[in-house]
Amino acid sequence: MEEVGEIKESTTSSFVFRVKNGVRKFDYVCVEHDGIVLSQIWEIKQQSDGIFAEAHVIGSMNKKYMMRTPFPLGGKVYRANEEIIKRVIGIEREGIYIGLLKDTDMKVFLSPESLIQKHLCVLAKSGSGKSYAIGVIAEEFIKRGLPIVIIDPHGEYVSLRRPNLDRNEMQLMKKFGIKPRSYAKNVFEYSPVCSRNREAIPLFLDEVNLSFQDILYLLPDATSAQKGILYEAWKNAREKRIYFLKDILQGIKEVKSSAKWGLVAKVEQIISMELFSPHYTPIDEIVKKGRCSVINLRGVAPYIQETLVSILLTKIFEERKNGTIPPVLIVIEEAHRYCPERGQGKSLAGDIIKTMASEGRKFGVGLAIVSQRPARVDKNVISQCNTHIILKTTNPNDVKAIIASVEGLNASSAGEIQMLPIGVAIVAGLPLTAPIFVEIRPRETLHGGK
Repeated sequence: MEEVGEIKESTTSSFVFRVKNGVRKFDYVCVEHDGIVLSQIWEIKQQSDGIFAEAHVIGSMNKKYMMRTPFPLGGKVYRANEEIIKRVIGIEREGIYIGLLKDTDMKVFLSPESLIQKHLCVLAKSGSGKSYAIGVIAEEFIKRGLPIVIIDPHGEYVSLRRPNLDRNEMQLMKKFGIKPRSYAKNVFEYSPVCSRNREAIPLFLDEVNLSFQDILYLLPDATSAQKGILYEAWKNAREKRIYFLKDILQGIKEVKSSAKWGLVAKVEQIISMELFSPHYTPIDEIVKKGRCSVINLRGVAPYIQETLVSILLTKIFEERKNGTIPPVLIVIEEAHRYCPERGQGKSLAGDIIKTMASEGRKFGVGLAIVSQRPARVDKNVISQCNTHIILKTTNPNDVKAIIASVEGLNASSAGEIQMLPIGVAIVAGLPLTAPIFVEIRPRETLHGGK
């Protein structure tokens, strides 16, 4: 290994060394101290008597080793090689290829099983590469035949069907060992508004023989009196072999109670959304091996989006618990809309997203929470995510929320998060023993967020 310096000051968790050969901030170095100890340079300063670097300990090749004595002064400091970095930090050797460890040619992989079982969070300010990073992950899921469903408020992800022929990015692809590619055969676009999204498959929810619980789910604010009216209307509708929402509406209208009028207005509004149909979209078509299903909500009114997302996620969760669909990763773009933090508004989809965050790992339903406003996303949902991809974020409240939620980050990380170059992410979470800087690889497919 290449020698880069000599220790001048030390504690049990860090050391300062005089630099002999060129090193940069965040480079990895190692020293011998009852085994090879990996450290990362967090600061470099130039003084009249030389250049000095401060390195913080990450871990040891000896897994049973505990730092109990300072590093010996005069000890040699070496540039860490790829094998040491991978073994000590815990970088996967295969899986979801997201990019290169910053300033190296070392590929960084995430475990697809971990993403599905323990959730993912992608946070950054607008324009910093959140959707781009999710596009990279979607490409990798498609390659492996793993189901992924993307809640897409802006219609960005349909571009996964088309190859990335951007000249600058094609040059960059050589560095990352990839080529332009189309996933047209694997990407299925669904939308409740096909007039705006002409290539989409019409998306309808099942309205045939709704259970009483399904109806209550559509009307979460119903009073006790209204629930009684609903139950009576539902019970009467069940006398038919097949019944629809319009039958329940008719039953509500026939009830002799003034409390019915608020219900009539709400049920009429639900019917007017045209989300429900006897010719509904089967969940096992949306969640299917080898398929990326993009739920394109471009042009859909916010209250309809909430209703659709709420019911669709509930149905997916139920089907997965019943074992009728395979394990799946569900991407929630603009997550602050659908699972807002307390005091930041309400959403019909909030409860099911919280349930999925806390219970989904038991059933093979993974969440990828994506937002440019981390402070506005339910903190309990973010805290349930095991893997975090943090790109450039500048809003102080959002940075504070990230640091509070992501293990391995602290107050000193705030400046780094705010100064991240576009396309570079901090990746944190198990099995990594420390956060790492990753240069996100180029998209093989066209980025729809440009």
